[in-house]
Amino acid sequence: MNIGEVVTYVGEYGESKIARICAIGLDKDSYDDVRLENGVFLTYSKKLKKYVPIKGKSLDSVYIEVEGPGGSLDFILPSEILAD
Repeated sequence: MNIGEVVTYVGEYGESKIARICAIGLDKDSYDDVRLENGVFLTYSKKLKKYVPIKGKSLDSVYIEVEGPGGSLDFILPSEILAD
């Protein structure tokens, strides 16, 4: 799973929806640069000077912005994406 890929997720009424991943966000101010590469959420570590996986409770703060048919935007949690 990467930005730009199409995913199926559970909508607010329990229905399956299809949309394209547009962006990744995090509800924590301490993480400025967040990426999604091969299904792994990464953030830039200033100390290590490289991207490292987001772990633990911080992973619960990740959200995904998706664009559905007709350009409708939705914000979902990683747990709402259905396996292919």
